Amino acid sequence: MSKKRLELSIEKDILEKAKKHIPNLSGFVEECLKHYFGYADGIFPIGNVNEITDKIGRLQVELFLINQNYDAEESRKNAENEERDKAWRFLWNDFRPSLIPDETLLEKAIEVLGINGEELEDILDWVYITDVKVDTNSWQEVLKAYTENKDE
Repeated sequence: MSKKRLELSIEKDILEKAKKHIPNLSGFVEECLKHYFGYADGIFPIGNVNEITDKIGRLQVELFLINQNYDAEESRKNAENEERDKAWRFLWNDFRPSLIPDETLLEKAIEVLGINGEELEDILDWVYITDVKVDTNSWQEVLKAYTENKDE
């Protein structure tokens, strides 16, 4: 390959430092260009950096969307839990004074909690008579305590 003479403009301080550390500046610049264009053996060209950064950008957007979706999923779960807690609380607060569940509230709770009526009535009775301390504002806590202690 034939070589061609080239004139470069480089800041004076940079050139002085480069001459101290790099004895053959022409060779160094030529080697950098070979790497950039992928002519160096076994080296990925730096010229692909735009493709790589574009891919990184796309992946960052995907990661953002995944995180957004995760946040949306968490919000959905929290909303569902709140709906369950609300159905349970309404039923429990109505049941406690009379020990008779209101049919409308019972039907709504069966639908929202996904549990059959007989078991739900058993849970109401269990919570009322048990000595187990449970947060009656939380359906998950009530169900967990009932499941763990119902046979005692």
